[in-house]
Amino acid sequence: MNIREKTHEVVDKLSENQLADVLRFVELLAFTPNDDTEPEEIWLLMSGNLKRMVDEIEDAPPPIDNWRSHLRGL
Repeated sequence: MNIREKTHEVVDKLSENQLADVLRFVELLAFTPNDDTEPEEIWLLMSGNLKRMVDEIEDAPPPIDNWRSHLRGL
């Protein structure tokens, strides 16, 4: 498979917004030091999803020790 041809096929199917996101992601991958950073971490940071996940965790209700009793009380 020719990687350049496949890349052109995929890029032609992207919307303008998707293309901008993908190009930014590729740029971050290219310039991120090759250490223990995973591509998924870069994507979560770039997309803002990591912040949303952290915000959801911080706003989460406290854990329930006895969830069965809690469900009965609902």
